[in-house]
Parts: sequence; structure tokens; C-alpha cells
Amino acid sequence: MKIPGSANHSPPSMTVLVADDDEGSLLVAKAAVEKLGHNCIVASDGDMAWQLYQVHHPEVVVTDLMMPGLNGFDLCRAIRAAESGSYAYVVLLTSHGAREDVLEGMEAGADDYVTKPLDPFVLHTRLLAARRVTTLHGALADALTETRGSNERLAEFTGRVSHDLRNPLTSILGYVELASAEADPDATAQYLEAVGHSARRMLSMVEELLTFASIGGSLVRSRLSLADLVKDVTDDLSLGLREAGAMVECEDFDFDADGSQVRVALQNLIQNAVAYRMKGVPPVIRIVGQNSSAGVVLQVTDNGKGIRAEDRRRVVEPLVRLHRAGDPPGSGLGLATCARIAAAHGGRLEISPGPNSGTTVSLYLGGPDSPAP
Repeated sequence: MKIPGSANHSPPSMTVLVADDDEGSLLVAKAAVEKLGHNCIVASDGDMAWQLYQVHHPEVVVTDLMMPGLNGFDLCRAIRAAESGSYAYVVLLTSHGAREDVLEGMEAGADDYVTKPLDPFVLHTRLLAARRVTTLHGALADALTETRGSNERLAEFTGRVSHDLRNPLTSILGYVELASAEADPDATAQYLEAVGHSARRMLSMVEELLTFASIGGSLVRSRLSLADLVKDVTDDLSLGLREAGAMVECEDFDFDADGSQVRVALQNLIQNAVAYRMKGVPPVIRIVGQNSSAGVVLQVTDNGKGIRAEDRRRVVEPLVRLHRAGDPPGSGLGLATCARIAAAHGGRLEISPGPNSGTTVSLYLGGPDSPAP
């Protein structure tokens, strides 16, 4: 049985900067560091150590306290002041009994200390601790970066939602005021009809937002028939498909996935194919599935307007619309929802040109063991 974390290979090496003005001590430290499998760079004074640190950004700095140029305390302070995302584990080289030096070094930002003459075994233990600390700092820095990115995306998303909901709400309030001041029943009825239209548009957007927010989490996988899923979707969309003169072709394909989420994805893609059709050209929508290296891929191809190469990455972002001439109003959540469904299955969404014109949307779905990104 394989125990988690018990890899057979050695952990990756670290870059260790050793600073000491005593040539003999420097050679001993360098030999000990390299024997432990790490890369070692050396400096014979504090100024050289500071220059090397800025160039190489080592994970570990082992520094003597008393050196020409910057002393060990000042070097430690300079390192802490310059750090941003990465973290250097600083070990002080001290003399026996120099308790005040140790305290001052820790206050300057050092992590640990060893006494001279340097014991390779003690250095080994300090480097093991350094690896754990720098690894945790790296993971924390990555998490903070991801959190900042998520907050920025959330702020952008909230701004778009507020903007898109404000328009119909403003329209509703305006027509309500007009209706309240209008004595003509026919005019009042027209205002109320406009209010109803705006309210339904807001309700539709809220429902799509709720669907978008609910995607992900734990999947309920089952064996699915692509033909059966497409039939369910086309039955639900039958009125719109008939009005557009749309033809939907599907080759059956059996695969494992979350049926409710894949059904939502297919509904969004078929609706898009109808909504963004070429003027005067009945939509032809072809849906196929096949196995891929990491799971399966479902492809929906249409003969519509297509999406320019420079827009394909952008249109999968929530609430992004292209605003092309003749395009119908929409929430901008359809492709974003499909992309999120693919990600929840450990896959991705890709957009490419259709065989002749139009668009092919490929929904890659990972297998049961595929982790969600």
C-alpha cells in the first residue's frame, strides 16, 4: 500500500546561500550543504551576500553575524524588507554562549540559529525545517494570489449583474410612475405590459444566475445516453425550434456524467445555436460524442454566425456579450455555465469554427477520477 507523502524519489533540492568571512567555515558549510543534495552559493562578506540574494532568491540563507559590509543582522533585515511572494529561511551562525546575539537576530527576522563550529548533522536538521517552512509559505502565497484573483472576479461579476439588473428595474419603476399618473385605461394597459416584460426579463436573469451559481459541488454520475438527453432538451425547446425551422441531428453515445448538469449544458448550447443563427438560414445543429484521452468530449456544431477567434476566450466569462448587429438580448451566462459544468467534471470547454461556418463547442468531461480544477 502506498502511504500518502511517501514518494520514492528525493524531495527537490533548495538553493542555499552561505555567507561567512572565514574561508574554512565557508568551505565546510558548502560541502555539507551540497552533500545533502542542495545547490549552494557562497559569499565572503555581507554586501556580496545581499547582491547574491537579490539575483538568486535562495530558499535558505545561512549567515555569520560579524562580516565586512552588511553584518548578519542587517542582512536579515534587508531580506525581510525585500520579500514579497517568496520567503527565505534565515539561519544565524553564532558563537557559543552568544545569547544576546541570538535574541537580536530573531528580532531582526531570523528563523533559527546554529553555533560554530558548524555541525553538518545540526545543519541537516535546520534544512529539513527550512523546507517545511518555505513550502508552507509558498502554498500560502499561492492561496493569497488565488484569493485576490477570485475577489477581483467576484467584484467584476457583481458589477455586471448590478448593471444588467438595474436597466429593467429602472424601466419597471418608470412605467409604474407613468401608469399611476395615466387616466387612459388603454395607455395604462400598455405600461403594465411593458412592466411585465421587464419583470420577466429580470426573473429570467435571476434564474440563470441561480443555475450558474449551483453548478459544481458533488456530482451525481450515472450512465447516460446522449440521444436521450438531446431528445429531452429538444422536447422542452420544441416551440422555439419549430419557429426557427431548426434541425437537430444527434448520434447516440453512452457515457458517464451528471445527467442534470449535462442537460443544462446541452440546452444552453442548442438555444445559442438557434438564437445566433444566420438571417434567413434555418439552424442545423449536429451533436456527437466520443471518447477522449481523459474521459469524453461532447461536440455541438451549428451553421450560425460563428464567434471570432479573438472573442472565443472572452465569451465564456460570466455576463459577457458580444453586442453584434442583429444579436438578440441575452444574459451572457450560457457559455459560462457550460464552461463551469465542464470544469466541475474535471474537464474544459473549447470553442472552434464549424466545418463550413458557424461554431463548434467541445465539452470535455473527465472521468470519475478526474479532479475538478
